[in-house]
Amino acid sequence: MDTTMNGVMDMDTVTIQLPAHLYTELETLARAVESDPITLLGSLIREARQERSLRRTWDELCDLVQRDGGLKIGNTTEEIVEQMRKTRHELFEAEYAHLYR
Repeated sequence: MDTTMNGVMDMDTVTIQLPAHLYTELETLARAVESDPITLLGSLIREARQERSLRRTWDELCDLVQRDGGLKIGNTTEEIVEQMRKTRHELFEAEYAHLYR
């Protein structure tokens, strides 16, 4: 909880104990990115939350594809390779072929 005293923000704090080697690593990393350990921890926590959210979204997308019957690009390696070649050719024709004509 933030409180204001004389126009200066003061944040409630919690003291935690870390192994010395872990805090040393945190300080070293903070210096490398020109930050302080607390700001760096905040950034790492935000990144971890975003990564977890992206992973959850990815897993949901995979589940939707699976429920819909998969990608349906072929059952054998040869069929999959043929589909990839066809797709690559279509992309080339759509995006780059005009450059070579």
